[in-house]
Amino acid sequence: MPRIGPFLATTALMLAGLTAVSAPAHADTSRSDQRIINRMDGSRLALYGDGVGEGAQAVSLRFPPWIYRTAKWTWITKSDGYWVLKNEAAGKCLQPINGAPSANDLVVVKTCDGSALQDWSRVKEDTVAGGETGWGRLRPRTNTALALTLSIYQGSGVWDSLYLDQDQSSTDRLWRAVSGNGPW
Repeated sequence: MPRIGPFLATTALMLAGLTAVSAPAHADTSRSDQRIINRMDGSRLALYGDGVGEGAQAVSLRFPPWIYRTAKWTWITKSDGYWVLKNEAAGKCLQPINGAPSANDLVVVKTCDGSALQDWSRVKEDTVAGGETGWGRLRPRTNTALALTLSIYQGSGVWDSLYLDQDQSSTDRLWRAVSGNGPW
């Protein structure tokens, strides 16, 4: 019997070692301090009135001197290839306003809950030569026929409303993330 104890201990250590070796290493796939820029007018994704409350509406700032704390985002890549966009000031995640997104729905931030409603895919811009431009369309996982787009100029042209509309390759639907490390 005394020999079984050391054998079991050695076997357990070996199995633990094998498990540690065979488990994939997961690198940090989030990028903080990102500015999300629209291709059509160079505006920056932020929250209306720099608000951080539950359900704050996403807008796009066109007026360069306006420095909103809500213009900073963290991009989190999930293991299934979708992304979560978390507003750094609000600590909340970007999502369509309705549980079953459709055209003309607003986009807001809500408490991050890990639901598919807060997942986004990014479709790279179509290019003639096949080169990478860095621009792409942001589509909600729950309705990939839609994309985040600019609506109308508000506040004497200093900010745009945002909403979901048909996914198509047009400049009002193209976005890129820029940080101190450069674009996507």
